[in-house]
Amino acid sequence: MVDSFSFSSPIVWIGILIFIGLLGWIRWKLWRRRRFDLAKITLRDIDKMDGHEFEDYLYVLISALDYDHIYQTKKSRDYGADLIFEDQEGFRTVVQAKRYRDKMGLSAVQEVYTAKTYYGADRALIITSAEKISEPCMKLASATGVQIVDRLDLEDVIKAFKKGHFEEAWELLEEPPDPVKYTPMDSLEKPPERRGMIQAGEYFYKN
Repeated sequence: MVDSFSFSSPIVWIGILIFIGLLGWIRWKLWRRRRFDLAKITLRDIDKMDGHEFEDYLYVLISALDYDHIYQTKKSRDYGADLIFEDQEGFRTVVQAKRYRDKMGLSAVQEVYTAKTYYGADRALIITSAEKISEPCMKLASATGVQIVDRLDLEDVIKAFKKGHFEEAWELLEEPPDPVKYTPMDSLEKPPERRGMIQAGEYFYKN
């Protein structure tokens, strides 16, 4: 009597390999859907993104929130902005996307404020995953009218989007920047003066 089933049979092994491959493909599809589906993405997923992925994510998120005239800037020549969109009041807004985990410095404000002028925008916005914002960054943002959506705000925007509460998300993305007390004179200094001489560093001039 001939056995009808044997693990030594090539047909059986081919079947097993096809089955394993099929399982792997299904798992990959589920993982891909989980990773790139906006309705499933959390801050933990954002922390694993690189900068370009975060820009793409924000483009899809802002588009899904029913904003108009949304564009991505070219990666190699963005002039300080990653996205541009028109808010609910019709104001053109430039966005600097900063996928940080640590503290964000004032260079982000400098970049997006420059982009606001370059693109002729009405508003400048930074959206960041950073947990902390440096004090100089907050002062410069307040002085230049740049709005910052930080990690906590971003989490609230994501939650509002997932619940379909678009107006809550709009408010977070469009509220004016928080005023921060600052004195520009705090950033200025005058080198020590000597009689008959002007000096800064190693450079000098004798009167």
